[in-house]
Amino acid sequence: MGTPRGPRERLLDATITSLRRSGVHGTGIAEVLATSGAARQSIYQHFPGGKAELVAEATRRAGAYVTRGAPDDPHEQVDQRIDWWIDQLQRHDFALGCPVAAAALAGSDSPDVVAAAGEVFADWSARFAARLERAGADPQAAATLGRFHVSAIEGAVLTARALRTTEPLEDLRAMLHRLVDDVLPD
Repeated sequence: MGTPRGPRERLLDATITSLRRSGVHGTGIAEVLATSGAARQSIYQHFPGGKAELVAEATRRAGAYVTRGAPDDPHEQVDQRIDWWIDQLQRHDFALGCPVAAAALAGSDSPDVVAAAGEVFADWSARFAARLERAGADPQAAATLGRFHVSAIEGAVLTARALRTTEPLEDLRAMLHRLVDDVLPD
């Protein structure tokens, strides 16, 4: 049996779920409190900056979740990420998106939240680029493909949700495998 999750972890997890469903502006403190089962004072005890701090930290937590257990092989990572998204979209009837993308769209009234999303996207890009370099790719090509990989997956998820089909992710899978092959030595 695992360690019980404290109010901070429950608040973060509830916020991630709300971001995935409703975006930053649709995520309300009352909903997060109800979902997490945490007391109202827990928000300001753990996140003295209020909602903005809570959402920024939830964005970073979601970003860290994605990188946990990622395979070192770039092809395997492409498959793992795309398979995960296909499962999520089908399991939740295309209703839940990426919490990091939601944070990126928060707007100028939430600069810390947008900055947190930027940090996560940069980290994901750099990690994928590092995998490509370890597999023998030129550093510049690896960096470019690292950024493209993140951008393309985020775009494919949005398109898949709007069209209610996983075809954009399957199309992307095929193209990313080709691009990975193109930057790796023979």
